[in-house]
Amino acid sequence: MRRYSLRRVLAVRFALLVLIAISLISVVSNIMISREFEEYVEEQQRLEADSIAQNISSQYRLEDGGWNIDYVHGMGMYALEDGFIIKLYDKDENILWDAENHDMTLCHEVMQSITILMEKERAELDGNFVTQRYDLKPSEELVGYLDISYYSPYYMDEHDFHFIAALNRILIAVGSISLVSAIIMGVLLANHIARPVSEVVEVTQKISEGDYTAGFRDGGCDEGLTKDIRTKELYELTNAVSQMAKSLKEQEALRKRLTSDVTHELRTPVANISSYMEMMADGVMEPTTERMQSCYEELQRLSGLICNLERLRQVEDENLVLDKTEVDLLELSQNVLGNFESQLLEKHLKGQVSGDAAVIFADKGRIQQVLTNLVSNAIKYSNDGGMIHVVIEDTKNSGIIHVEDNGIGIPQEDLGRIFERFYRTDKSRNRKTGGAGIGLTIVRTIVQAHGGNISVESKEGKGSCFTIILPKTDSL
Repeated sequence: MRRYSLRRVLAVRFALLVLIAISLISVVSNIMISREFEEYVEEQQRLEADSIAQNISSQYRLEDGGWNIDYVHGMGMYALEDGFIIKLYDKDENILWDAENHDMTLCHEVMQSITILMEKERAELDGNFVTQRYDLKPSEELVGYLDISYYSPYYMDEHDFHFIAALNRILIAVGSISLVSAIIMGVLLANHIARPVSEVVEVTQKISEGDYTAGFRDGGCDEGLTKDIRTKELYELTNAVSQMAKSLKEQEALRKRLTSDVTHELRTPVANISSYMEMMADGVMEPTTERMQSCYEELQRLSGLICNLERLRQVEDENLVLDKTEVDLLELSQNVLGNFESQLLEKHLKGQVSGDAAVIFADKGRIQQVLTNLVSNAIKYSNDGGMIHVVIEDTKNSGIIHVEDNGIGIPQEDLGRIFERFYRTDKSRNRKTGGAGIGLTIVRTIVQAHGGNISVESKEGKGSCFTIILPKTDSL
């Protein structure tokens, strides 16, 4: 199937639409104007016949009962030029003046020319000459009759037909100008719509090829769209593609970092174990308890990383099953903080749980996992002598957990990404503080699985506060 460009399709369809609209408007306008004009001519013809009858009636002399025949003659010849043939009778229906008797040749010529013109221009009318009789009563008494013959239903002379033709030409000219203008506007509109769409196609093609830095003509992906776009849908489309490119770029960087981090986490313990085993196998080193313990610790590190990856896979599984029961967040927080008593003492930290009892419907084990991870991080990143404070709030529809510390804090540039998998604020992978970067991803996934949300506020060097809002009822 042959496919055409969006620009061409829009331009052609817009032009066709305008052509149809202008054609309909022109045809309807022509019909309506012609009809109105014909009704006007017909009404004017009737009024003129009435006027002739009134003028003829006024020529009766009441004082002697005679007629002003000279005036009647002039009026009759004048009316003949306009297509009216008159015949005057007295009250006894004796002919007083007859246009045909006066000039039969001229009457026939007038009737013939009118008939030929009307049959040529308005053959569909099937018109002919009709005669209308008027009772002449200049006073209350009937003094005569007047027959007026004219072409029915109406008669138009050459000037009238020229007017209609001129009007049609004007309509055609206006329609043509409108059509040309509409085509130009259609092309401009098509370009306006098609250009950003074409840019989106071009950018998405580059993105599909792995070029996540591809941008739009008047702005990069960070700006979102060309500045001259005013259409809401096009704005949203280009902006969505920009955000997608930015997100894919970040995901690609995260994937590379993930590969680097996992490689690093695996390489070091594997290299240490291999080195020890090789030297002990070659007899260079004795297989002492300390060396075997060192190998065991490295294996534990590997096992821990694998367990974290498996835990992340489980919580991110779309079919994650939550065993929900009633959970008192205040009681659960006290139990979790109690489990860290030895770590708190080791770093000379103070731990405190405060707030109100808040009972929610949740998976107790998963929420405990969330609290354990946050408290563990708070202890890990707190300086000796610091404070770990867990605050519980009870609201009408939700339970809120705040985990606060006054430790080293999180840099502002990292706040938006700390929940990404394998993202760590310590780029040097300091093993004393930096884990695999999975814990907070697990926390966010569990919270979202409960229909809640998690946020963080932090100032570098002053500490952090993680806030979790969990619905009291099953919102999913």
